[in-house]
Amino acid sequence: MTNTSPKRKLTGKEIFKKGFVLLSGTAFVWFSVAGVIKMMTTPATPPANTQNQEELSPEARLEKEMLGYQLVLDKEPDNVFALEKLVEINLQLGNLSDALPLTEKLVALQPTNQRYQDVLKIIKQGLEAEKTQTPPPSDSSNIPVAK
Repeated sequence: MTNTSPKRKLTGKEIFKKGFVLLSGTAFVWFSVAGVIKMMTTPATPPANTQNQEELSPEARLEKEMLGYQLVLDKEPDNVFALEKLVEINLQLGNLSDALPLTEKLVALQPTNQRYQDVLKIIKQGLEAEKTQTPPPSDSSNIPVAK
């Protein structure tokens, strides 16, 4: 049994379509293989920002945060969120004298906020306690040595 149907001749449009599909498929395979090869041969490097964050001490991170909130306050002096964060950071760093004017400003901006008034009271008490504490003597020769 032989095939009696004559072979059909392809038109120019059909040739173009088949050539385009073949070319597109080849390009897709080539770029996929090239990407995989590049990924396998190039070592992965971590982003530069994550290395800097890991190297910073907690105090340095807080200082960096403080600078950011200070920039916000330079543009918006009455920004309550930035003021709260600066007070919080100063308290974490033990800077009561720096936290005091910021807390006073928060109380002035929102006089009905009891939390701000409580924090202001605690800061003032802490500053008073620092004033009444006597500093250790500068000459340590008077300290008895255990034998």
